[in-house]
Amino acid sequence: MASKKELEKTKELARLYYLNGDTQKLVAEKVGVSRVTVNKWVSDGGWDALRTAKSITRKELVAKIMKKADEKLENGDMSADEMAKLAASIEKIDKRTSATTIIEVLTSYNNWLVARTQIDKELTVDFLKMTNRYQDIFIAEQVSAENPGL
Repeated sequence: MASKKELEKTKELARLYYLNGDTQKLVAEKVGVSRVTVNKWVSDGGWDALRTAKSITRKELVAKIMKKADEKLENGDMSADEMAKLAASIEKIDKRTSATTIIEVLTSYNNWLVARTQIDKELTVDFLKMTNRYQDIFIAEQVSAENPGL
């Protein structure tokens, strides 16, 4: 039976694999636990929401906004004021380094680190866990700075 510390390491590695796009089945195989265990970790830890948040790009966000706007325009449900506000929002999204941009870069970096673990034995689970923890703190601070009062 694995110690609590070993189980936490396994869980963190599973989290990294899952957040980087692996299926629950593949994560279970990679870390040596059952798919049921991974499913429980995903549910309890809210990993689906994290994965979704990490996977949306600025381009996708703008596309979703534009689609909604197009629907409103076709139905005649959009005022000139709403259109101006929408245009300003899209411009902000395109010009500003946002939490989404930061998440995109950090996700890419995490993918690279996880891939490197196969060839670089200096990259330990503890290092990945610590890196991920500080990235999460950094993202939380950036989101708070963008949305004061939340």
